[in-house]
Amino acid sequence: MHSFNYLFYRYRFLLLYIAFGIISLLVELFVGRALISFNISSFFSLALSFIVGLITAFGLNIRFNFHIAQPKRQRALLYFTLISSVSYLVQYFFRQKLIYFGLPMELSRFLIAGLFFIISYLLHRKFSFKEFKKVGVAIYADGVEDIKLIYDRISNISDFIHIDIVDKSFNPTCKDVKAYRAEVVRAYWQKKKIEVHIMSKTPSIWLQDLLPYVDIIYIHAEIDENVQEVIKKIESAGVKAGIAVGISEKLQSIYPFLENVKHVLLLAIPKPGFSGQKFDMEILPWIDELNQHANRQNFEICLDGGVNQTTVKYLNVESVVSGSFILSAPNPIKNIMLLQTSGEYEKY
Repeated sequence: MHSFNYLFYRYRFLLLYIAFGIISLLVELFVGRALISFNISSFFSLALSFIVGLITAFGLNIRFNFHIAQPKRQRALLYFTLISSVSYLVQYFFRQKLIYFGLPMELSRFLIAGLFFIISYLLHRKFSFKEFKKVGVAIYADGVEDIKLIYDRISNISDFIHIDIVDKSFNPTCKDVKAYRAEVVRAYWQKKKIEVHIMSKTPSIWLQDLLPYVDIIYIHAEIDENVQEVIKKIESAGVKAGIAVGISEKLQSIYPFLENVKHVLLLAIPKPGFSGQKFDMEILPWIDELNQHANRQNFEICLDGGVNQTTVKYLNVESVVSGSFILSAPNPIKNIMLLQTSGEYEKY
C-alpha cells in the first residue's frame, strides 16, 4: 500500500488531471445533450457545454491538484482557456471526420480528446499550471549542517533548496557563516533551483561566495547598505534578486522595491536564525495585503518559518520553505509531500 501511495503521489498531477478531464468531459456531454433536448441549436449547445466543461476542469485542477495561489488564478484561467479552446477547435475538425464515418458524437469526442490529451497536458503544465505551490528545504550555511546526510534523506523530492545565512548583525548568538557551502549544495542538487536568504545588515559581504552557485538571493530592506545597489550587484551577476521581510519588521519597508523585484520572502517567525519556532498567524494579513498589491501579478511570494502540514493550508502563496518539520522528521520525504499537497498527501 505504501508503494502504491508513493507511486500515485509521484504521478499525481497527471493522474488527477486525467480524472478531472474525464469528469469534465462527462459534464460537457451531459450538458450538451440536455441543451439539445430543449431544442437549443447545436452551435450554442456545443459552445455552452464546452464552457461548462472547461470551468469544471479548471476549478477541480486548481483546487485539488495544483493549488495555485489566488492572485495567479486569473492568468492561469486565461492560459487554460486559450489552450483548451484551440485544442477543442482542432479536435472538432477531426471529430467531424469520425462522425462522417458513423461514430456517435459522444464516442468521437472521447476518442479525439484522448489522442490530443498528452499535448494539452504538457501545454497546461508549462503555461496554465506552472505556478503550483512549491516546497523548499531550508539548510543553514553555518558549517554544522551535514549536507550529504540531508541529500541522502530527501534526494530530489523537494522543488528547490533554500540556504539560510545568518550573521551576528542579525543574531549575535549565531555560529560563524560558511557562505562558501553554497558550492557544496550546488554540487549535490545540480539541477534544482537554489535560493539564499541573507539575514545580515551588510549582505554584500557574502555575495562573492554565493553568486556563482545560486539562482535567487533575498536581502532585507532594513539594512546598513543601499538596497538598490545590492540588488544591482546581484542582478549584474545573472542572479535574481528578492526582498525579504520578517514579522518583527514592517511590511511597508519592502513596498518601494515591489516594482522591481520578482520575488518576495515572508518570515512568519519572530527571531530570524532560530530553527523550530512557532508559526505566527499575524503573517496571514500580510499575505492578504500583498495579494491585493497592484503589481501582484509580477512577483512571487515565498513563506518561511513554522510551515507544517497544518499551517500550509492557510498560505495563499506560490512557495513555502520548511526546515525542522522536514529534516527532524523520521520520514522527511513524506513531510515534503504533505507540504507539496497542502497537507493532503495522506488522503492519497
